[in-house]
Amino acid sequence: MSNPYTGSVASALRKAQLILQAPVPGEAADSQQALLESALQEAALMQLWRAYKAFLAEQGQQLQLGFRAGAEPDTAQALAQLVSARGKFSAEVNELVSLSENPESWFQGMQAAWEALWRPAGTEAAQSEGAAGVQTLIPVQQLDRAAPEPLSRDLLMKWLRALNELVVRQRAHGQEW
Repeated sequence: MSNPYTGSVASALRKAQLILQAPVPGEAADSQQALLESALQEAALMQLWRAYKAFLAEQGQQLQLGFRAGAEPDTAQALAQLVSARGKFSAEVNELVSLSENPESWFQGMQAAWEALWRPAGTEAAQSEGAAGVQTLIPVQQLDRAAPEPLSRDLLMKWLRALNELVVRQRAHGQEW
């Protein structure tokens, strides 16, 4: 039986690659060009995140975990819990969990960038306000969330290569069994 998520992973990785290979817009000083470049980078990040999420679902499908479409695991930890609840073991899933928990991994950078896309502009500055909405004298900074690196084509290509290598390697290892 074929895995319905395999095509989604490949499609999202290819789309990210195509977006990142698109010609660089003209001078960044022009606000339209800068906005276009930002939109392309965010689109590439969205495709990378989509590929990662589809890969989690692909792994779950390979392990026959029995979740239905729309109820796929959102994180590597959620996938690992499903694996454990079914009395199974997967080195590939354990690797995904380790990758997601390693603060030095490429995945942590990609995840931080993804999460930053969903925070309203100015949210970081708003964190230094007290509960009553009054500016505190000492700025508060959330230490458990590192500020993401600014998006760039080079950084996104690095994440694309890392995710693609992970997918290819884990698929090859899965086929050995």
